Amino acid sequence: MQYKRLGRTNLNISEIAYGGLALFYVERKEAIRLLNTAIDLGINYVDCDEAGNQFVAAKVYEDTRAKLGEVLKTRRNEVYVGIKCMFAKKDEVARDIDKALEYIFEGTGREVIDLFHIAHVDVQNKLDLLLSPQGGMAAVEQARLEGKISHSLVASHNPTVLLEALKTGLFDVAEFPFTVIEDEYRKEVIPYCHEHDIGTLIMKPIGGGQMASCADLSLRWIRQQPVDVVIPGMKTMKELTDNIEAYVNGGPLTAGELERLEQTARVLGSEYCHRCGYCLPCPMNIHIISQIDIYRSRLIDLARKKELYKLSRDRGAGVASDCVACGQCVEKCPFKLNVPELMKKIAAELDG
Repeated sequence: MQYKRLGRTNLNISEIAYGGLALFYVERKEAIRLLNTAIDLGINYVDCDEAGNQFVAAKVYEDTRAKLGEVLKTRRNEVYVGIKCMFAKKDEVARDIDKALEYIFEGTGREVIDLFHIAHVDVQNKLDLLLSPQGGMAAVEQARLEGKISHSLVASHNPTVLLEALKTGLFDVAEFPFTVIEDEYRKEVIPYCHEHDIGTLIMKPIGGGQMASCADLSLRWIRQQPVDVVIPGMKTMKELTDNIEAYVNGGPLTAGELERLEQTARVLGSEYCHRCGYCLPCPMNIHIISQIDIYRSRLIDLARKKELYKLSRDRGAGVASDCVACGQCVEKCPFKLNVPELMKKIAAELDG
């Protein structure tokens, strides 16, 4: 494992780290086993995320407390931690900082948030609110003065808004999705980060699983780009070991491998879901991401897809055919993916 200096934070972070969103969907005991194994293999940064629960003040950080919190009780000095906050008002951000400290770091021997994320900064009005007198950045700066957080990070799925946030000088690290499909960050964001010694964390390097058929190629492609650390989400031990092997030992892509990766990107096209989970919860109880995962998977045949679709319904979960096109998911999606239309396609192919 190699380690990289994460910009002006001066933290030396493993070049491949752990994207915590996947752990939200893993049973507690297995999540703890995955985290301990990752640390044993040299990973020293965990980027926490609890999908839709991040937006629910009463639930946020409960899952992380039960999983990563247990690991930190004995291994805090071996790992840096990034904590996400989806809110934008001063009192909301201050509340999340204190809650994270209590739930995750209390009693670990190092009770400080290494990287505090102001996340989901995808639209200008959220950035404007954050920067206002009653905005969240006032709480971040106060917490930094009080020693509650060490460094600040802004996470975004919108390169234009992300660049505006970085130009404020308030953030030490930028986090953004980056693949052969989403390579627009090479134009301005990455050069700006280099010029101003801002660290770069790459989320969704396998397209939230949609590029699973060429996960190793996507990781190897990213490693050749001028970024610092990649944080894939890993739900199984095989994903963990395969991703580390690909990123650390895989080497540059051949011409044939690059063509295969680019062909995958072309096929995904306009129906590409970034799998961020911000569309959830759905009022019809549809786990939108899972429905898209089944539909887009290139690892199983149509018969198996139909079987998984039926199993979802039999368990009482909403499925694509339950969509009423209310539009809430489109409103919450950073990319304005036409989810209702996609649900209609999925239902037509898998329902029955």
